[in-house]
Amino acid sequence: MTFVFFLFLTHLGLGLLAMLPFVPERAGRSYFKFCSACAAFTMTAGLALLWRRYGLAGGPGAPAGDAYRSLVLAAAISLAFTVVYNRAWHFSWSSVRPALLAASLAAGVATVALGAPAAERPISILTDLTSILLLGAATSAMVLGHWYLVVLDLPITALRRLTVLLAATLVLRAAVVALALAGPVHAGLADARAVAEGLWSPDGVFVWMRLLFGLAGPLSLLWFVWKTVEIRSTQSATGILYVQLFLVLAGELLAKYLRVAAGFPL
Repeated sequence: MTFVFFLFLTHLGLGLLAMLPFVPERAGRSYFKFCSACAAFTMTAGLALLWRRYGLAGGPGAPAGDAYRSLVLAAAISLAFTVVYNRAWHFSWSSVRPALLAASLAAGVATVALGAPAAERPISILTDLTSILLLGAATSAMVLGHWYLVVLDLPITALRRLTVLLAATLVLRAAVVALALAGPVHAGLADARAVAEGLWSPDGVFVWMRLLFGLAGPLSLLWFVWKTVEIRSTQSATGILYVQLFLVLAGELLAKYLRVAAGFPL
C-alpha cells in the first residue's frame, strides 16, 4: 500500500502544478502559493512514506526494482523545484517562475516513467499522465471556486476554463481506461464480467467501484457544473465540484490500488 499512496499523492501534487498555467494571474499570488504549497505537501508525504518503508537504498520488494533510487531522486528533484517555485511567488521572482514550474513537471514526468512497470510501460505511463491531469483539474477547479470569495473581481472565464479542462480530462481518462480494458485479454475486464454475471471476484468489485465512482459519477455531474458556471453561481458550482472531487479522488485511489495490487493499469 506504500507505493499506492506514493503514486496517489505524487500524482495529485503534479496535477495541481500542471493546472497552474491555465489560471490567470488575477486569481492573486495567494492562489498560486496555496496550490504549489499543497503540491509540495502531498509530494513530501508521498516521498516520506516511500522512505519510511524502503529507505534510500530500496531492497527486496521496492517499487521500480533497480530504478528505485532514480525514482526517488526524480521525485525529490520535482519536490525541490516545487518548493522554490512556491518561494518565487512569495518573493515576486516572476522571471524564473515558468522555468521552475517546467523543471518540476519534467522531473515529475520522469518519476512517472521510472515508476511504470516494464511489462506494461506504455499503457501505464499513459494511465498515470491522464490521472495526473484529472486529479489536477478536479482539485484546481474546486479551489478556484473558493477564490471568488477572496478575489471579488475575478472573471468567470477562469472557472469556465477549468471546467472545460475538467471535462476534457475526464473524457481523456475514460478513453484511456477503455483502451486498457479493450486490450488483449485484460484480466480486469474478466474479473468485472464475472461480477456482472453474479460471481464473486474481489478485484472485479474494485474495478466496478473504480469505473462508477471515478468516471461515471464525475461525468454525470459535468452538466450541472457547467450550468452553474454559466449563470455565474460560483458557490453552487463549488459545492458540486466538492462532490466531483471526492468521486475523482476515490476513483483514482482505487485505480492506483488495482495497478499495484492486481496489475490492472486503470
